[in-house]
Amino acid sequence: MHEQGNNQAAALLADVEDVELVPGNRFGDWQDAVLIVPPYLVPRFTENVTAAIQPVFEHVAGRHGLDIGGVTAAPALPDIGDDWRQILQERLAKGAASNQASRTRSKGIAPGLSKEGFVFDSREEVLVYEALKRAQAALPEDSTISIFPLPMGRVGVGNAWTPNFLVTAAGRGVGIIEVDGPHHQKRFGADTTRDRHWRNSGILHIERILVEETSADSDLDVLARQFLTRLREYR
Repeated sequence: MHEQGNNQAAALLADVEDVELVPGNRFGDWQDAVLIVPPYLVPRFTENVTAAIQPVFEHVAGRHGLDIGGVTAAPALPDIGDDWRQILQERLAKGAASNQASRTRSKGIAPGLSKEGFVFDSREEVLVYEALKRAQAALPEDSTISIFPLPMGRVGVGNAWTPNFLVTAAGRGVGIIEVDGPHHQKRFGADTTRDRHWRNSGILHIERILVEETSADSDLDVLARQFLTRLREYR
């Protein structure tokens, strides 16, 4: 998929944990392939993504004597220990907090999604974090930025939300970066309302980066610089 120029599909396939073959119909005339992936990735296997993957998957499967009729994605079951009941009860008692403190204490973090003590929801968020770090390193120490991945805050309307990144710039203000997957295409109205509430609560600038824009570090570096430039424009 990468050689065909479909970096999004290639990145998603790299995170597939297993492939299960299930009967395509009750007669067993063919089999469907179910890609087992971390739960947070399931929404990213849209119809367009699976349509791009299927012919390649069929070709590879055919070389192994398999007739694949369809390709779908399903969430992997979490790894749990014998004390899962106690852990669940403790989490329910504390509420469904989603900030870094609860994330770093949780178990079952997907490989590659923990970086320098932070826990991220996706590989794309890690790439954006690295781009922000590069931008931070290029700034003078007396006029730089702070990066807060996945903090949780309460906005003026009373909702508790977790942006992907909150960035503060010395003497300029506070901005937010959201990394949007394909499911956000159907949430334009909701995202616009949320952005308005963020602005009404003191966030000067909100930047939305599409997952398709995270495949090249050079592109992310440009987006990070543009974000900081816009943030500096606010007085």
